[in-house]
Amino acid sequence: MRPSTDLCHSAGVIAVELDACNVDLAIGCTYKYLNCGPGSPAFIYAAKRHHETLRQPLSGWWGHAAPFAFEVGYRPDSGARRLLCGTQPILSLRALNTGLAAIEDVAMADIRAKSLAMSDLFMDVVDETCRAHGATLVTPRDHAIRGSQVSVTFANGYAVVQALMARGIVGDFRAPDMMRFGFAPAYLSFADVYRAAAAAFNDVMTSGSWREERFNKRRAVT
Repeated sequence: MRPSTDLCHSAGVIAVELDACNVDLAIGCTYKYLNCGPGSPAFIYAAKRHHETLRQPLSGWWGHAAPFAFEVGYRPDSGARRLLCGTQPILSLRALNTGLAAIEDVAMADIRAKSLAMSDLFMDVVDETCRAHGATLVTPRDHAIRGSQVSVTFANGYAVVQALMARGIVGDFRAPDMMRFGFAPAYLSFADVYRAAAAAFNDVMTSGSWREERFNKRRAVT
């Protein structure tokens, strides 16, 4: 089999043609660019040529060929349904329907164009501040090798992200010094991006408010 693929940072914001790329298996999440938020279900893709031979260890009644037959032993359903396991999170699936509805009638090319324009805007607005305060924009400017996320390195990046969250701007931090900011085109506006960059990020960096003790206390979730 060919290598599997992780779609967590591409599904919903970049055109992904798994069949054209001859991918065997792929996994992804729906809480990022499929607009569904924390706790929303993950998903799995399997090329049709593997459907009748796939086996997975988490066998459950939703993946059984006849779940109410109460047979002895396990008989997997046909096709991709055999990848299901137990009862699905119904409330989360309802939210998933809403998140997907936000983009189902929008061309992926349009979503991609807005995504790139938003990340361009963010980088343009914070660039001078980053250079002035020892932070580095590490996300490439080249659209062809960029997703919908901007990453900035800064020695005190953890505290900066905490200070931004106190202002309602939810970023992300990865040790040792990486701040990450994602842009979901379906529900974010350019005004949102500008405010996050100018009124929040630039102000936190320039004022040094990130130095406050409360922002430097390490938490389990970054």
